[in-house]
Amino acid sequence: MTKKKERFYYISEVSKSVELPPHIIRYWEKELSFLKPLRDQKGHRIYTEKDIEKINRIKFLVYNEGYKIKGVKIKLRDRTIRDATKNTKKLLADILRDIKEIKKCLQ
Repeated sequence: MTKKKERFYYISEVSKSVELPPHIIRYWEKELSFLKPLRDQKGHRIYTEKDIEKINRIKFLVYNEGYKIKGVKIKLRDRTIRDATKNTKKLLADILRDIKEIKKCLQ
């Protein structure tokens, strides 16, 4: 099985893709700590598919749901906390299941 190579995009490509001017994307980066693209050797921003998904999510919240940037910060921070809690609960449940299996084997 081959691993899919991750593709990177420059801000001009992202801008066209998400239909937003580059200055809006740069502003969101400045205001939203979770939107931090990588930089190439020349210092140009390079975005991943995940970055583009985040930009589209922010765009939806701002333009369709009427959120201000402060509201976007809260909404997406809360979502991140919920996701982390869900993942932690699943991990703990898996560990508990493994412990029970080990306990059965030892009896």
